[in-house]
Amino acid sequence: MSGPFIAARDAQPLDLLKQGAAGDGWEGLERILNPIIGSSAPLMPDEATAKFIYGLYCTVEGRQMFEWIMDLTIRRPLSLTAPTIEQTALLAAGRQAVNSVAEVLLKAVAHGEDLVRQAKSPNGV
Repeated sequence: MSGPFIAARDAQPLDLLKQGAAGDGWEGLERILNPIIGSSAPLMPDEATAKFIYGLYCTVEGRQMFEWIMDLTIRRPLSLTAPTIEQTALLAAGRQAVNSVAEVLLKAVAHGEDLVRQAKSPNGV
């Protein structure tokens, strides 16, 4: 992008997005998303999956994949203009659903990172 505008990836770096999404832990994310997705199933992946996701995040190719997913979801410009309030609400709900996928992935990366760090520490904490 040319001109005085900041590119989306520079304005919303992946590490900062991950840090923000990991804020309240899985319980906070489930509190926000369960009413939307209507599920009582836990969103948190099992430990092996979380560690794998974090391992993928740490590779060059994995990092590129996560950057691309964030470009398609959270970093995508928000446009909620519609002829009626109902259509606007539907657009907002759809966008929230798209962003929730990215939020769950970022939360899984942070969870996997915590698990890997715990495993590396001498006392497991």
